[in-house]
Amino acid sequence: MYTRPTAPRAIGGVIDDAIRLYRASFRTCWPIALISSVLTAGTSLYVLSLFPALATVRDPALMWQLFKPSPLWSWLLLPGIASLLLLGAVIACQNALAAGAAPMGVGVALITAFGRLHWLLLAVLLWIIFIGAAVGIALVPVDPVMRILGVFAWAFVAIYLWGRLQLWMVAVFAEDVGTIGALAVSWRLIEGHWWRSAMILTVGIVIVLVVTMLFGFLGSLVFVAVRVDPMSLLMGNQIITAVERVFVTPMIPAVLVAMYYDLKLRREGGDLAARTKSLQS
Repeated sequence: MYTRPTAPRAIGGVIDDAIRLYRASFRTCWPIALISSVLTAGTSLYVLSLFPALATVRDPALMWQLFKPSPLWSWLLLPGIASLLLLGAVIACQNALAAGAAPMGVGVALITAFGRLHWLLLAVLLWIIFIGAAVGIALVPVDPVMRILGVFAWAFVAIYLWGRLQLWMVAVFAEDVGTIGALAVSWRLIEGHWWRSAMILTVGIVIVLVVTMLFGFLGSLVFVAVRVDPMSLLMGNQIITAVERVFVTPMIPAVLVAMYYDLKLRREGGDLAARTKSLQS
């Protein structure tokens, strides 16, 4: 049974809260993560069956030549949208627990995420446009030094925006607002807490990397014991990755949800203190 903290916590406390939320929500989240893993692994295995040369090709230019004449890019869009929907369902489950609502079933979580899918897609579109700006900067016919400085300036802005807007997806479900409203909520909550939020998320990413490396190590032991051809090795890696994603997929959302409610407590406490001081004066 998950109980949300009633007071802001230190960085370690937020991570501990995220772990408790992960464990409490795993019963509902793992089927959603499994669907996402099967979808991703199935797409990867299908691509490998279409292009067996990928087992040996390492040159990015040659890979591009393999993919270029194929309609692959067009139908990859659908699994990408489905993965976004499933990630939203995971966040919906975890947010329900953190908000003290009744636990969501898989079906309810998927319906909830589908109802907000258009807002999620709009946010992704905005990020794609922003990333496209970097390509535009790199292609501007100016002095190479100015172009490099422009790319560095874009990277600096991108890192800052990533820190201020990282909670937008949680806000879509927690506040029931649209894309712009969710971005504004994240911007307001992280104001004055950029480094703290970045540190919490970094710890979460490190935990995910450790789990991923553990699965990779166990998979390597299997492939060392059983010698296989390059194509079988690639397919085996995809299967191991699919199993790993069942456990990994809910981790970062749990960190973001725990961070969201911690910052909300801090913001509400700060607003209350400001109102109290104003009344006293």
